[in-house]
Amino acid sequence: MLDCSGLPCVDVTASDAHLKLLIDTGDARSLMDLAAATRLKLPLTPIVGADGKPRPNRWSATLKDLRIGDLSLGDINVMVLDLQPSLRKGAIPAADGFITYPAFVGRALRMDYKKRRVEASDASRQDLPCPRDCGTLTTPTFGHDGPPIVASTGFTVNGRPLIVQIDTLYAGSMLIYPTSVDTLGLREQEKSGKTRFFPYTDGGVNMIEGESQTLSFGRAELKRHTTLYFATADVHLPDALFDGTVGNELFLGHVLTFDFRTNRFWIG
Repeated sequence: MLDCSGLPCVDVTASDAHLKLLIDTGDARSLMDLAAATRLKLPLTPIVGADGKPRPNRWSATLKDLRIGDLSLGDINVMVLDLQPSLRKGAIPAADGFITYPAFVGRALRMDYKKRRVEASDASRQDLPCPRDCGTLTTPTFGHDGPPIVASTGFTVNGRPLIVQIDTLYAGSMLIYPTSVDTLGLREQEKSGKTRFFPYTDGGVNMIEGESQTLSFGRAELKRHTTLYFATADVHLPDALFDGTVGNELFLGHVLTFDFRTNRFWIG
């Protein structure tokens, strides 16, 4: 596992070249920078909109035989965009693109934040045993019109269960959305008045900083007396389809396993 602007990325080989790709469980469409696609001389196909016209500055391409280590994930379709303006502004982490969770469907993805390793199992392997506590993975859309994302049960805040999006490119610990603040008993924590700026979320937004007593997964306490975040008016909301989002700040020092074959998730 490499560090791309503080977030997890991985060195892959694809189309006979090396690429540094961010691992993104918060979107369904893998992306690639136009500069990287040009360097690899990938054939680009214009993306056509609902009106039958090509969408400006958006193309489709195929990364051939994408490999993490010795394991091939096969051919991966990517949307190609010119990411350089966003990179220069610091609005997205520095990398050649993003590999999203559909690339791992039918496999198990293991992200070890202790040893800084990323592993993906072969699809033909037997099911992995679930140690102690497992959450159930689902892929709700982010809002009624948004892309499908990865969500799981099993998390609690101050002992209260909730369903959260697992977003490997969210830099915070746990973000609680407005529709769940009262049901989770967090109204006072939301009133802290302190904020933190997140440059890579929704193009750059402030979030309210509160404090949690405990953030846990199953019977394992992950953080105690740590920062808990709440949405401001600028944060994109999921239309009450789930309660919150967990991210990098909560994962540090732990091992995440996404079993996309049996739709289970656990943290070790």
